[in-house]
Amino acid sequence: MTRFQSCLYALFFLLLSGAEGGDLLKPDDRIVFIGDSITGQGGRNESGWVALFGAALQSVDPDNLQTLVPLGGSGQTVGSWGNVERKSRDNSVFLDIKTYDVREELGQPADVVVIMLGMNDVLSAGLKNTPEGIEKWKSQYRDLIRGVRERATPRVMALATPTPCTEDPYSPKNIVMDQMVEALKSLADEESCIVLPTRDTAWEVLKRGRMSKPDFHFVSDQVHPNSAGHAMIASGMLKGLGETAAAEAMYQRALEKGNALNPGALSYTLVRQESEAISEITRFQLKVYHQDGEPNFELPDNWEITLGKTGEGYSDYDLSARLDREINRLTIRSGEQSKEVTIPAPWLVGTGNAGRTGWKSNVFDFEVGRLASDETIRQGIGFQSGPPELHLKEGVPLVWKTFVGDINYGGAGHPDVIDFAQVTYFTLGETGYGLRWVYSPIDRPISVEISRPGFAGNSAVELWLNGDTIHAGDPVKAKGRTYPAKLRKGWNLVSFKSNFWQWQWQLRISLKSAEGEALDDLKYSVFAL
Repeated sequence: MTRFQSCLYALFFLLLSGAEGGDLLKPDDRIVFIGDSITGQGGRNESGWVALFGAALQSVDPDNLQTLVPLGGSGQTVGSWGNVERKSRDNSVFLDIKTYDVREELGQPADVVVIMLGMNDVLSAGLKNTPEGIEKWKSQYRDLIRGVRERATPRVMALATPTPCTEDPYSPKNIVMDQMVEALKSLADEESCIVLPTRDTAWEVLKRGRMSKPDFHFVSDQVHPNSAGHAMIASGMLKGLGETAAAEAMYQRALEKGNALNPGALSYTLVRQESEAISEITRFQLKVYHQDGEPNFELPDNWEITLGKTGEGYSDYDLSARLDREINRLTIRSGEQSKEVTIPAPWLVGTGNAGRTGWKSNVFDFEVGRLASDETIRQGIGFQSGPPELHLKEGVPLVWKTFVGDINYGGAGHPDVIDFAQVTYFTLGETGYGLRWVYSPIDRPISVEISRPGFAGNSAVELWLNGDTIHAGDPVKAKGRTYPAKLRKGWNLVSFKSNFWQWQWQLRISLKSAEGEALDDLKYSVFAL
């Protein structure tokens, strides 16, 4: 498309849509939604966001009888959807909902086309975290827009910003997605499209939800929407299309479905403060939402909390904690209300990418992939006061961080789960190590369980206990198996190496009593003691 053609589209769009909110959609519009599994799930039934989108429009005006066509495909990226569009010109293509043939649906006019893609570009680790990678993504998106526009000739072409990957706005994945959004906005301007603020709406709903419910979520697995998330997406779509009343109804539905419509409830958010120094003390910012007077706290020994900023209905605190138990607890009280905050014991995690050594297709060979740093991690050599300087290969240092399980990631803060999305924007072939020391007051037999908690992914893991190999292989195949082992009296080293290939990168390591009793007497540290 030439620049002149783009200008004509822009003029045509402005003449038809006008500048007033609510003028973009017409009651008999045929609206085609292009996307990935989020769109596929959203169009399956009446509880999905596509149906909610239509129901919200009808609740505002019964004359709204738009035809909604969800073309969502699991695993689709911007580039792969471009392939779908090109293939469907001559062939039938069916995605998640088999009643819709892409060839047929794009081969007839659409009044409105909405595209929401980008999640799988970062989730699959196919998009490189570089300016060149973002520019390539933008170019592929441009090709898709032009291909769809040529066939469906829509009056309105809208680009919905991708919903978050994890519920942490500062996660490595979301930082890259924010860069993608800026590229998308630029592309929309260049190609005469409008932008739908689905991503901004997600953050607004999450913030509002956490103000009355500390474990409010809009996703079920850090990617796909739950019932609150479906309403949230519908709200963002409607808002961008100028349907203010319908958007507000869906916004309220999102909070209602997440059980977060009680602004007077005691609630909180907990955010770990990043530090380059590895320390036994972990620092957090604790924001408490309250209505019944200044909160007070029940803290474990050796924890400190200091009041920072206060405002109407909230107080900010700086919290310093020694996380030496598998699950560490503090209690917040305000008036007659109380909330227990749980924080898991930390891991020391190191990551880097030395290439795909050891991988053949998507199968990892542990001997071929052996690195010099493996032995250091296996035995925990040199970790008395922090991690030693290690390189996967020349010029590729391991980057170490203290990992504390977080409600916004896989496992939702479970003490056994490590989600590497919390520490790195990983790409194909990345290597990750983890260590923690566990103190047992007695010798005792235990069982070890290993699995991958995420919904998709390919990785390989080698787990060591006091230098002995417990498991080496695919964590998915290990699920359901129990490995017998022993904790000796004193400090024990639990360490692992994980090799990543594609999609989510998560690992679950559980130490359980072989005799059925609780292991409440264990202590934890990220230092060799």
